[in-house]
Amino acid sequence: MHLTLKFLGEVDDKRLEELGSALQEAASGIPPFSLTVEGVGGFPNQKSPRVIWAGIKENESFAKLQRQVEEHLNAIGFEREERPFTPHLTLCRIKSIGDGKALGRLLADIKPQIKADFRVSSVILFKSELKKTGAEYTAMKEAALKP
Repeated sequence: MHLTLKFLGEVDDKRLEELGSALQEAASGIPPFSLTVEGVGGFPNQKSPRVIWAGIKENESFAKLQRQVEEHLNAIGFEREERPFTPHLTLCRIKSIGDGKALGRLLADIKPQIKADFRVSSVILFKSELKKTGAEYTAMKEAALKP
């Protein structure tokens, strides 16, 4: 499970060192912090979701980290995201509309509640490969948070 700060799309492997450096710079000046997972919802909506997510409670250290990642990656040529950042953990993806509607009804009936804290001490650049069995993630670079 991961929390996406910025989706980069297709990136040439030759840029790996440059990306690692940008992440190190973005993580600098931010000490490790805790985040709270809170609430469950669906994208694009709760009635017929394609994605089920767990929300992340607002946190200034996390907001600063996301802004710095956005700024440092923009400085090396990655376009800024136009949509507002909505931090969430993806719990599952739903392939069929029928399954989405059924899961949406189930979520409305049971009203699941999640609340948990976890510690954030680094930022990891992941490579994702879509396969028939789902996405496969490989850690490529890691930048430790440093005060």
